[in-house]
Amino acid sequence: MPESGSLGEVVEFSAFETPLQTGVNLIEASAGTGKTFSIAMLVLRFVVEKKLSIEQLLVVTFTKAATQELKTRIRSRLQNLRSYLLSPEVTDLDAAFMRWADQLDDSQSVIQRVTEALAAIDNAAIFTIHGFCQRMLKQHAFESGASFSAKLITDDSMIVRQALLDYW
Repeated sequence: MPESGSLGEVVEFSAFETPLQTGVNLIEASAGTGKTFSIAMLVLRFVVEKKLSIEQLLVVTFTKAATQELKTRIRSRLQNLRSYLLSPEVTDLDAAFMRWADQLDDSQSVIQRVTEALAAIDNAAIFTIHGFCQRMLKQHAFESGASFSAKLITDDSMIVRQALLDYW
């Protein structure tokens, strides 16, 4: 995935080397460019390098299928790193991943963090945009003034019809 460098130059994006910044990070690219791969790797790096728990990260995407794929890939990356650090002779991993893993300090603490992340992966905040918004409205119902039983309406034709009839 190319990203913009200084003065409009295009540089190749690397999920293994890009600087990690806490806060909001956006990955936007065309289909088939490696977004899911990159997001899974960045989540792993935040857990390992920034020492964040899996519950401290939020990943938001567009579709339910994408959220499921991200959960699967993140779990896989965590398992890959744990297996590689426990048995470095594992060679079915990509070379860039192994180079990144080889430069990690204190593999025992990394194994511990990854093991904790794997144990908590089902609590990982990986949502669709609608799912995240709905969860926030429910969790902060008093602050937002939203009903506890707020539901996502996918077909608003009846509401539009009623509004038109009310107006008419």
